[in-house]
Amino acid sequence: MFKVFIYAVVLIQAIYSLELKKLSTCQTALGMQSGSIPDSAISASSSYDVNTVGPKASRARTEQYGGAWCPMNQVTSISSEWLEIDFENLTYLTQVETQGRFNNGQGREYADYYILMYTRMDSIKNEEIVWIEYKPRREQKNSTWIRANQNTYMGEIRQLDPPIVAKRLRFYPVSEQSRTVCMRVEVYGCLFSDGIVSYAMPQGRTDVNSFGDDTYDGKYLRSKKMLINGLGKLSDGITGTEDISVIDGRQPWIGWSNDTTSNFIRIKFQFDAVRQINRMTIHTNNLFSKEILIFRKAIVSFSIDNEEKTYSNSVIYQHNRDDIFEIARPILIELNNQIGRFVRLDLYFDSKWLLISEITFDSQIYDPKSEKKADLRQQSLPKVLTIGKDLHKYQGNTQQTRIASTATPINSKMNIPTVITVELYLAFLTGALISIGLLLFVSLLWIIRRKRKLRFQKLTEKPGSNSSCYTYPTLPVREFYDLNAPITNSGDDRDYAVPDINFYSTFSPAHHIYTPRLLRAAAPNPCPTLKPTSYCCLHQQQEHSYATACQQVFPPIVQDISSIEATCGNSLMIQMNSMGENRQMSMQEVTSDQLVFIEKIGDGLFGSIHIAEMSNDTDSEKRTVVIKVLNDNVAEDKRASFAKEIELLSMLKNPNGCALLGISNSQKTMAIFEYYPLDLYQYLRQQSIPLDNCSASSFLLSLACQIAAGMKYLSSLQIIHRDLATRNCLISPLNHQLRLTDIAMIKSEYSNDYAQIGFHQSRIPIRWVAPECLFLNEFSLKSDIWSFGVTLYELFTYARQRPYHSLTNEQLVQQFASLFQTQRSPLLNATYLHLPKPELCSKEIYDMMCECWQLDPLRRPSFLDISTFLLGRASGSTVLISPGS
Repeated sequence: MFKVFIYAVVLIQAIYSLELKKLSTCQTALGMQSGSIPDSAISASSSYDVNTVGPKASRARTEQYGGAWCPMNQVTSISSEWLEIDFENLTYLTQVETQGRFNNGQGREYADYYILMYTRMDSIKNEEIVWIEYKPRREQKNSTWIRANQNTYMGEIRQLDPPIVAKRLRFYPVSEQSRTVCMRVEVYGCLFSDGIVSYAMPQGRTDVNSFGDDTYDGKYLRSKKMLINGLGKLSDGITGTEDISVIDGRQPWIGWSNDTTSNFIRIKFQFDAVRQINRMTIHTNNLFSKEILIFRKAIVSFSIDNEEKTYSNSVIYQHNRDDIFEIARPILIELNNQIGRFVRLDLYFDSKWLLISEITFDSQIYDPKSEKKADLRQQSLPKVLTIGKDLHKYQGNTQQTRIASTATPINSKMNIPTVITVELYLAFLTGALISIGLLLFVSLLWIIRRKRKLRFQKLTEKPGSNSSCYTYPTLPVREFYDLNAPITNSGDDRDYAVPDINFYSTFSPAHHIYTPRLLRAAAPNPCPTLKPTSYCCLHQQQEHSYATACQQVFPPIVQDISSIEATCGNSLMIQMNSMGENRQMSMQEVTSDQLVFIEKIGDGLFGSIHIAEMSNDTDSEKRTVVIKVLNDNVAEDKRASFAKEIELLSMLKNPNGCALLGISNSQKTMAIFEYYPLDLYQYLRQQSIPLDNCSASSFLLSLACQIAAGMKYLSSLQIIHRDLATRNCLISPLNHQLRLTDIAMIKSEYSNDYAQIGFHQSRIPIRWVAPECLFLNEFSLKSDIWSFGVTLYELFTYARQRPYHSLTNEQLVQQFASLFQTQRSPLLNATYLHLPKPELCSKEIYDMMCECWQLDPLRRPSFLDISTFLLGRASGSTVLISPGS
């Protein structure tokens, strides 16, 4: 009984660890707004004026050129005008977004509906392009029209159900009545790494429990009951559960029965190019009580040209029947790097029914050069191995037909390439889980002991000791690589590089050696109040009016906060010392009649954030607001956390902060805040960099003064922001008034600015936070100083490049970790990773930014010092905005 229990636990763990594709993680904006999709990849059937309202103006949430793409002709119910995006690679598309032409209030045009058409074919090949009309999964059949917009300014995001796999996508605006339309668009998704462009197979049993492939986008040969030249359920990223019933009109399973077909099902896959195929994963069901079993045998063959006689190198997989657990599961089959553009899969019945919901491949485009190198290495092997290889080839050729046509097991190991059997996999997984468990237990004990030791050292270390004044343990960041590993030259993370669907917004291994030009050496200089050997400072001390003296008191910190994400998905500000246990909140009660919801920004774990219009009781004037809404039936501790957050934000009364306007408890628990539709990152990206550096620098300095004033106010209340960046600064386009906010984390366009790290896998803006936040999860007023320096870098570069844009997330963590290891050796080979000086930034401002990036938090200036210094610098120039005090 105990063995059965262990087997069940391991099997369930295996199933969860081998999930195929998670479409929930495939929701990243692909680059229309950010500009990562280049203008050359956007085209249109026509444009009213190609220079102002041409395809390059079709980027969502931007106001470039004429504000949107506008076709030459008015649109009708017959689609003829189109806007096309070329992704170059096969791409999963899970959402699309459309907007009208706002053009700063001058536009009036938007589309009511649109049709999507797509293709998986290359435009450069000399063959006719086949465009497929997208059919949403709806109750009403044969409806391909998708609802677009109702005004010119609000973006409407539509979920693509089923998702689309395409290289090129077209938007066709349509209307029931002839009208002029303009469109801005964004697309969301990720890379389709499988490389499959179509599969062909017998149609499933549509007459029984809707087991057919009803989302197939190819042709159906009714006479042969065959599906050809398309993709459907087997590649939509949706895996079925043990429940085979139809829920909400959806059936993820495709099913065949052996009483209507032969003793096996044949599926042929076509890839986009000749590929080297490593493995295949088949998600199948095992409800043996209903005569549904996993296939007893699978034969996989490969071909370059799809000719029947050219299919060879068959891989045979034998599956042992499982009569114990009725669990849907993925089956892995190792394909040993076979070469082919076409794959033929024969699945043999083991019972009356066979159910499949998803088939994926792990492959890469075949490189003949690597094959030649492998042949050269093979020639150096002993002759006995060469003889064995020839014997294997001979026996494989003579027995190929017999193996494929019979169901008898093959005993010769030479005829059957290595496969992952259930027993072998479970044995390996059991050992791995035990090893990981022991490793985690030992690591946890080491972390606890290390943190206790650090706290003790902070309290007992003497100023004259020879030990390092500040020591940071390098904790692992998900998959932490060797610190001496080579570094890759990675581009801007906001660029159009479709992320890995297996782990979004995180780290990828390095492949090419590259020395980042951001890595610079800095001469160490001891703290002036201590002996040189008693205090380790890796950054050169600058003498400026804003510099503060080194202190022996460590800054207050907030430690072991598992996440900076609040209940509604925004970043959570925290207060270091309570300013009074029983604060009386005087907040206006807002009724639901005063609010008109316009757009949902995003969903958090226990709530959501919306944009709305709020009207006053006294007059008819409306103002745009942002609303945090708590979900119904949340746990009391989450409700208390939300109340504590609102209580803290109700204290803030500053011109450079988004004030709390009121709360509402009539239908849902809501908090209403001031809001500007434009954030500073978007505003800077929309501006052209002025040729006059003097005027540009003065204007940017005035914005910096406002940010510093807002942060000075927060620090005076001992409040830590924890997510300071240009994306969290809202700006009024009328008077350039800035207001600090906390809602950027929930916005989909900024999802790649956050990475999941640490034991709790909490989301952190890795390029903006101080190292102690990254490695020790310690936040303080001084960690906000570090983020302020990075924000100034964004400001003075007009947000054209992300901080540390030449490094991936993992490489950046490795550099910081290496720096901490160097710091343990006092003043030896000290290097410091910091951002380069922006062209529009003066030397004095840049020196202040560098002071914000001191490794030792004590050596960073305060916001009072920074604000005083910036106001002093601005007094000699034209300050466009008077910052709040």
